Amino acid sequence: MAIATDQAGQLTDAYAAGRRTGFAVSALALSLVAFLSLLGAEKAILALVLGSLAIRGAKPRTLARRLGSVAIGLGGLFLVTMAVVLVVFWDRVVEFVQLLQKLS
Repeated sequence: MAIATDQAGQLTDAYAAGRRTGFAVSALALSLVAFLSLLGAEKAILALVLGSLAIRGAKPRTLARRLGSVAIGLGGLFLVTMAVVLVVFWDRVVEFVQLLQKLS
């Protein structure tokens, strides 16, 4: 009976570790894709959320923790970069929006 309980615990741990690794891979992919679009803030925020889900409960030095950390770093870097660009070039952003309004 104890062997079956131990195997069930191992199976549950393996399932949870695989789930966290899946979150980490998804978060990393989203954080990289965020850099490919003009205003990909929604993807960067989703990468931050998935990265934190991957890290939560993951053991140190596992693939899930490393990928989740990289995804959080890239997603955060994108959000900071986008904020700085919008602040520095705000006048050009307003001009661009006005030009788009004239086109429609």
